[in-house]
Amino acid sequence: MSDLEIIDAHTHLFRSDAHGREAYGYFLGRGPVTGHPADPPTLGTVPEALQLMAETGVVHTNFLMFTWSGRYYEHGQHTLPDDPARRVEADAALKNRIADRIRDNNEWALVTVKENPTLSFFAGVDPVVMDERALMTEVEDKTDRGGLGVKLVPMDSGVRGDDRRLWPVYDYCQSNDIPVLTQAAGRPGTPAQPVYFTAALEAFPRLKLIFAHLGHNPEFGHGADAEVVELANRFENVFTDVSLRFPEVVNGHVSPEAMVSHLRRIGVDRVLYGSNFTFVELLAPDPEAQGPSQFTRSKQCVEILKTLPLRDEERERIASGNFRRVTGLR
Repeated sequence: MSDLEIIDAHTHLFRSDAHGREAYGYFLGRGPVTGHPADPPTLGTVPEALQLMAETGVVHTNFLMFTWSGRYYEHGQHTLPDDPARRVEADAALKNRIADRIRDNNEWALVTVKENPTLSFFAGVDPVVMDERALMTEVEDKTDRGGLGVKLVPMDSGVRGDDRRLWPVYDYCQSNDIPVLTQAAGRPGTPAQPVYFTAALEAFPRLKLIFAHLGHNPEFGHGADAEVVELANRFENVFTDVSLRFPEVVNGHVSPEAMVSHLRRIGVDRVLYGSNFTFVELLAPDPEAQGPSQFTRSKQCVEILKTLPLRDEERERIASGNFRRVTGLR
């Protein structure tokens, strides 16, 4: 399908080369000490994203503004005073500094999408370092000024989907038809399990909730993946994206037929295409790639989208139609 319109619903872009290196070295812990190259295979900057789009034919890229605020907060705890009174004051100051970083990153995203009409973004928030007022001010401000949705990262914040601190976010997003995209995972003990969002979906049945990575269970189709299937069949506004999962088809761990069967169990009208650029390149770099900008895995994901044994109308929905419907992108 040479005329297939493709929208990448799930990417991560960084503000600068230095920010991209922070994602690689600080957030992912990659570098010579851990047996990895000193520099990342790609930096995830806007010019790289636009280059990738030109090379793959993706017409629009949506990025999720992620500030790894949980990592900042966890590490900042080591710097707090021992004295209890001073510790409380310093802790509040630490949270405010991290919340400012979240706001700054979201502001950068707003400017970026205004300068680049083929880009859009979901605003990141963290209910640990932001109290309810700060949380809701950020959600309302960024979605009112151009953000298409809200992004949650439970494995970074430590906040499960049923945490009542998120109830105001769900209520506002449901009332204003704003989608929420959450990281999902199925490893034991993770706060990102899809099942933890059940109470929220029961309380806010019109909330558009997108689970990343089809659930991201270690064993394809089971655990968290099965939870996404169940929730999508139970709640009409549950969606998911394929980010980080098409590489399993590339490496032969999941057959194309098994992937299609799973997508149909979810419902092809609930599935969004996503590559997870830049992280898909950082997590599994191509050892044979040459040059500073590596797009191997992202290009493979596009190729899998084009070649899976789907019907044409199914492929079109996953490639772009469902994202337009969920977000209202025109």
